[in-house]
Amino acid sequence: MTTGKELKATLGKIEGGELFDIFNLLPDIAGGEAWAAEIKDCARSMGEWLDDERDYDLDDLRDLGGQWSNSECEDYYININARVQSLSLWASSYLDWEVSEVNQLSSYPSLTDLNTQYLCSAMRQLWDAVADQAHQNTEEGQ
Repeated sequence: MTTGKELKATLGKIEGGELFDIFNLLPDIAGGEAWAAEIKDCARSMGEWLDDERDYDLDDLRDLGGQWSNSECEDYYININARVQSLSLWASSYLDWEVSEVNQLSSYPSLTDLNTQYLCSAMRQLWDAVADQAHQNTEEGQ
């Protein structure tokens, strides 16, 4: 268990550009400036969601990811589409699988629905990767 304050220090390093091994925890499509900016934004957001005095384990951090990834999709559809395209989310077979799981009950989702689902899935994976790396590096004292 680590405190929110300790985790925030590590997240500050990530937000500042020290990305550790986060790219290794993301889908193969992750890379470049757009993804680096998303990683830094995720680290900043995660820090805002944490309480300095509370202890967190990895499961606690990951549990917050669903709420955050949903909040990332509360945007204009044109902005969602732009993020999907800039992050090449349509090119990930793992995201294809996850989105197809979401759509099992829907026979013909709209492009807007799909873009939102791809972004939400990618942001959840991004949150998990940042959480894993922040927790690991805080535990190791880096």
